[in-house]
Amino acid sequence: MASLVEPRVEGARLSALSAPVLRGLAQALDVATLLCAAPLAAALAGASFEGSTSLAGLAGAAAGAALLSAEDAYALDRLRRLRAQAGAILKACALAGAASALCLFLAGTAGAAQRLFPFALTFASAGLLAVSRAGLATLTRRWTRSGVFRRRVAVVAVSDFSREFIRRLQAEPDAFEVVGVYDDRLASGRAPRVHAGVPVLGSVADLLRDSRERRVDVIAVALPLGAVERIAHILGQLSSAVADVCLTTDLAGLAYQGRQFAAVGANPVISVGENPMKDWRAVKKACLDYGLGALALVLLSPLMAVLALAVKLDSPGPVLFRQPRLGFNNRLFTCYKFRTMRVDMTDLLADRQTGRDDPRVTRVGKWMRRLSLDELPQLFNVLDGSMSLVGPRPHAPNTKAADRLFADVVKQYAVRHKVKPGVTGWAQVNGWRGETATIEAIENRVRCDLYYIDNWSAAFDLKIMLLTMAREIFSSRAY
Repeated sequence: MASLVEPRVEGARLSALSAPVLRGLAQALDVATLLCAAPLAAALAGASFEGSTSLAGLAGAAAGAALLSAEDAYALDRLRRLRAQAGAILKACALAGAASALCLFLAGTAGAAQRLFPFALTFASAGLLAVSRAGLATLTRRWTRSGVFRRRVAVVAVSDFSREFIRRLQAEPDAFEVVGVYDDRLASGRAPRVHAGVPVLGSVADLLRDSRERRVDVIAVALPLGAVERIAHILGQLSSAVADVCLTTDLAGLAYQGRQFAAVGANPVISVGENPMKDWRAVKKACLDYGLGALALVLLSPLMAVLALAVKLDSPGPVLFRQPRLGFNNRLFTCYKFRTMRVDMTDLLADRQTGRDDPRVTRVGKWMRRLSLDELPQLFNVLDGSMSLVGPRPHAPNTKAADRLFADVVKQYAVRHKVKPGVTGWAQVNGWRGETATIEAIENRVRCDLYYIDNWSAAFDLKIMLLTMAREIFSSRAY
């Protein structure tokens, strides 16, 4: 059967550059450009850039940036074409000059150089914005042609709705690529091999598998609203999917308002679930992880060197324990820890969880686990992109609660894999760490993980890090 599967690559996968991120970067570039135009204008006017002149420059930059935002100058189709931006740029520059003139007037500045400054600011802003926007337009066109902004869409169900949905997406080849159609009826021969010119690749289960091997940005379920049971069954299967999940049904041929429904291209859809870490949320999360992760690694490297020596001297074997664990999008990755068990008793897949006074744990390993110092090498996982500083803790494939695999105990267990696993997490600082001997323990852990995913913010991450240092270094559940 045809598949999206490519060779497995461990760690985080590259994804398309998000259009909202590009718009944000373009807006930041405009603000920086307008701010740079102010001292240039002062030099052209022969005025010193201080006092009322600098205040007028700041007022002009703020006014110009506000107008560009109000004029919707950051839509992707406008960023690609300099001519489409010309009107907004000229208006913004004129407003920047007018705002600076008003500021100088209110400040009572009457020198010849100051009177010339607003005109110089208009000219300098127009020139610098034209150059920066021309360069950005060139890059945006190049990225568009190469598919950087193209969203990859998988469609579930062979239906009249999916045919119309696919047709509309095919009309926007720069923005969307339909990677395949999936229908559970294919195996029984009740679905065709090709639908609307797109191959039917398999069942919904096949879609979940394929989406873990190759990027899928949007999953669209295309069924009539009357198929309630079938829709519910499909959405249940897709609950752990990292991609945005939407429902396109009888809405396909109707007019709609953007504030009522989401849209995928020209198609109105009902948004069912979204990737919790995308666009600027993903950027903020990455900055926090890589910035604080690198800083922590530098500061803690002397301690880590001492711990590595202690492990080596205490018992024969490698310093690091490399264990396969389930991570982002339910994919396996190698998790690093300081080795705390005797080599001949190491349990790679966690068939048996570590208990209190576990005879497998070494002398050094016992106090390292007590202080949670064995987790420090996971900073390398943070920097290679397979983990975050904060997130649901990753588990080994065979970890159990009451002799049952976690996924068999908690229905929503796989949903926690919609984000990267963390070195610490909301469950850990709320006391749900260590051995999961009972079903209640894993249920509470998953409940905390899902709360974290639904309520993520950079401030929440910082709070969890502080609570980890305050509560978990001497936790009674660490052994």
